[in-house]
Amino acid sequence: MIQNYKIECVPPDDVGYAAHPFEVFFETEEAMFDFMDIVPRPYITKHYQKTDDNEWRMIGTINGWRE
Repeated sequence: MIQNYKIECVPPDDVGYAAHPFEVFFETEEAMFDFMDIVPRPYITKHYQKTDDNEWRMIGTINGWRE
């Protein structure tokens, strides 16, 4: 499985139900952004791209998608 991109999804503290951070991995950047359509609105998302050295480089943070 090719994992070139990942998103860390972090729920807000006051979400009102049991929620935990999670990561999702993607082959393409387009697939990563397509996934964003189903992330709950108040979640903070941290977006990463894998470098040639096999390290994760942060490419952006979004505080509440679609808000």
